[in-house]
Amino acid sequence: MRWMNLTLLAALIATAAVARSQERSSSPPDDQGRALFVQHCAACHGTAGRGDGPAADTFRARPPDLTRLASRNGGVFVADRVHRVIDGRGITAHGSPEMPVWGEVFKRKPNLDEEAVKARIEAIVRYLRSIQERSS
Repeated sequence: MRWMNLTLLAALIATAAVARSQERSSSPPDDQGRALFVQHCAACHGTAGRGDGPAADTFRARPPDLTRLASRNGGVFVADRVHRVIDGRGITAHGSPEMPVWGEVFKRKPNLDEEAVKARIEAIVRYLRSIQERSS
C-alpha cells in the first residue's frame, strides 16, 4: 500500500512538473528582454513598442513602431539585423543620431564584458520578436 502511495505521489509530481513546463512555454517569451526594453527603450518607443513613448515628440522624426518590424519587411523578422541596429557599433545605418548606440552604453556598465553586452541585446531582440504584429 505504501509503495502504491509513493508511486501515485511520484506520478502527481511528474504531472505537475510537465504542467509547469507547459505554462512556462506559453508565458511571455523573454521577461529579461522586456525588462531591458522598458528600462532602456520605452522612453522613446513606448512600453508597447509602438513609437509613442513620453520622449517621442521631442525628436525630429518619431521613433518607429517596433511591433511592425516584420510586417515592414515582408513578414520576416530579421533578428541579426535588429541586433546590429540596437548594438549600433560598426554599422553606418543605425537609425537617427538620436538613438543611443546601446552596444557602447552597455559596455560602459561595470562588470559587463562583451558576452554580457551581446546577451542583453539578444534578450531585447527576442522580446521584440515576441511583440510583432501578426498578419491578418
